[in-house]
Amino acid sequence: MRTRYQQLLQKYKRVLAYAKKAQIVNHRLYTNNLKLRQYYNRILKRTADDTKRLIENRIKEKYPLILDHQKRVLHIANALLQDMEMTRDEFSSSFYIDLLFEKYLPIDFTSTDEIAIDEFHFPILLQDISAFQTDYLHLHPFRHLGISGKRVYNKRKKLFYYFLSIRDISPEIELSYYEKTDLIIETLTAVNMQLLQAQKTIEAHKSLLISLVCSLVEEHNKETAQHLQNLRIITTHMTEEIHRLNLIKQAPYDKFQYLKDIAYTSVLHDIGKVHVKKDIIEKNTELIAEEFKEMQSHTIAGAAYIKKVIILFNRDPGYSKYIDFLMIPYQICLYHHEHWDGTGYPKGLKGPQIPLPARIVAIADAYDAMRSMRSYNIPCTHQEAVAEIRRCSGTHFDPNLVRVFLNIERKLEAIPYT
Repeated sequence: MRTRYQQLLQKYKRVLAYAKKAQIVNHRLYTNNLKLRQYYNRILKRTADDTKRLIENRIKEKYPLILDHQKRVLHIANALLQDMEMTRDEFSSSFYIDLLFEKYLPIDFTSTDEIAIDEFHFPILLQDISAFQTDYLHLHPFRHLGISGKRVYNKRKKLFYYFLSIRDISPEIELSYYEKTDLIIETLTAVNMQLLQAQKTIEAHKSLLISLVCSLVEEHNKETAQHLQNLRIITTHMTEEIHRLNLIKQAPYDKFQYLKDIAYTSVLHDIGKVHVKKDIIEKNTELIAEEFKEMQSHTIAGAAYIKKVIILFNRDPGYSKYIDFLMIPYQICLYHHEHWDGTGYPKGLKGPQIPLPARIVAIADAYDAMRSMRSYNIPCTHQEAVAEIRRCSGTHFDPNLVRVFLNIERKLEAIPYT
């Protein structure tokens, strides 16, 4: 019995030794497996990154110009910039961007389906015109581009991307020009480009002057620079949609420029609040009747400031042509709190009696007010603000303009609100 016990004990010890060795081997295998899995994951991530980079490079090779619907240049090939004799910043701020969206690129955002962009002719005026002119040779100082591509919606970023392929069609165009009366065509095209550049410069001056006024008002008013920027964006989207739908049949001057000027001057809507006591503007609790009456007076005060400028310009024939332009901020200041059903202030105007610029700004201002963080306001979501404007159609707001707003509301989701 004792001998049997010794044998079993020896077997047990041997099994125990084998088990320990197996445990060591198993631990080593487990450690190696973890290392292999980590190595595999690193390789997988590197491969995914390389694949993504290759795809992006391939896209950029195929599409030398990529824009989004907010007119931002996401990518432009260096070779294209060299052909145009421009830097990236020069191109991004040039009138060519506006021209692309106003004349050629699809801006109907009611559908998120991919849209093909058929090739169109797009001339670029080169910088050094003198290099193309001699006593015996007269060439067109343009780079003629054939642009085509597609528009794609990015659900994650809620942006529409324009992927544009570009080819140089200058030889084809030059040949066509030489077969026609090229001197006349060239002259008219150059003048047109100069006019477009001049228009861009005038718009920049308008924007600069209006921004200076807003900066001064901001010292007194609770309205922030971000609110004014948001209001400009919203009114721009609305006026572009109004132009696309051809909703206005008459305007004091060119309809397209008139609508753009509404967007430019929308930020002046509350300049009359400089007239209101600062403690009333900064009050976080509900205003009493007397305070509310003084707050309402900002509409008349703001219009009075613009009226002084109008009277001054009327005295000088050289500036009188700007009166129609100044009437836009005058109407916005005075009437942007009027309601479609006549319950607004200060005049109680009703329906079409309210000037168009004021009706547009009323909707844009209401949306931004609902979405913004203010001491007296809990911000709404985009969907809640849109639902409220839809609910107020026909009471506070012009029903036709509410439909315009609903057409472009998807664009407004890209505006950052905190």
